[in-house]
Amino acid sequence: MITSHRNGRHISVLLAARGINPLSRLFQRELAALLDKLEAQRPQPAAVLIGFDAGPADRGHEREHLLALTPAQAADCMHMLDAYNALLRRLENLALPVTATLGGEISGHAFGLALACHRRVASREARVSLPQVLHGLAPAGGEIVRSVRLAGLRAAMPLLLEGAALSAAQALRAGLLHAIADDEVQLDHVVLNKATFARPWQARGYRPPGGALDSAPVRALLQTAPARLKSPAAAAVLCAMVEGLQVDFDTALTIESRYFCQTAISQARLKGGFSF
Repeated sequence: MITSHRNGRHISVLLAARGINPLSRLFQRELAALLDKLEAQRPQPAAVLIGFDAGPADRGHEREHLLALTPAQAADCMHMLDAYNALLRRLENLALPVTATLGGEISGHAFGLALACHRRVASREARVSLPQVLHGLAPAGGEIVRSVRLAGLRAAMPLLLEGAALSAAQALRAGLLHAIADDEVQLDHVVLNKATFARPWQARGYRPPGGALDSAPVRALLQTAPARLKSPAAAAVLCAMVEGLQVDFDTALTIESRYFCQTAISQARLKGGFSF
C-alpha cells in the first residue's frame, strides 16, 4: 500500500488511495513503518513528497481488517482512531517539510491524510472530496477538524455536510490547497522555496477563516445551517464542526472520533452490520 524511494533531494512516497483505512491495523502498521523511516533519514532530505495512486485497486487484502461495528465495539473504534490520529500527528510534526501532491480524484481518507501534510499542491484537473456523509457516516482521522480550521465553517460546509467534490481552484480558494502546479518545475518551486511547518491554528491569535463562533456572520450562518442538513449523519458532522472549534486541537479530534463511531454504529444497526 505504501512505497517510497529517495529521489535526489526528495523522498517520494506513493500511497494506494483506496488502501488508506484508519480502522485497518495493516495500514496503520505500514504508515508507522514509513514514519519510522522518515524520522531516521540521515542525511536529512530537503523534502518529502507524498502522492496518491487514485486508480482502481483490489480491496480483498483489507477484508480481514474490516471492522463491523456494534455498540459493544465503540471503545475499539475509539482506540483505533486514537492510534491513527497519533500517526497523523507524527506526520504533522516531522522535522522536514511534507507536501502532498494531488492529481485526479482524491477523496475520503486519502484527502484526510493529505490534510495532515504541511502543504498540498494539486494539478489543475484534480478534485477533492470527503463523501462519507453521503453514506451515513461522519468523516474521521482529523478530516473535520483540519478542514474547518483551514477553510472556516462556511467554506467547509459543502465539503463536509454535502459530500461535494471541489475542483482544485475551489479547494485553493477555500484554503485547503496551497498551490496548483502545472508541471514539475512549479512543483519543485513550491516544495523547496515555500516550505513551512506551521499549522494556521498554531499561530498566536488564530481565528478561523470567516470568523470565530461568536462573530455575527458565523452566528447567522449557524441559525440557517440546520436547514441544510439532509441526514442524521449531516447533523452529527455539523455538531463535530462546531464543538471542535470550542476546544483545543487534540480534544477536537476526540470529539470527531466519537461522532464517527456514533454514525458507524447507527449504520450497523440499520444494515445488520457495517464494514468499512
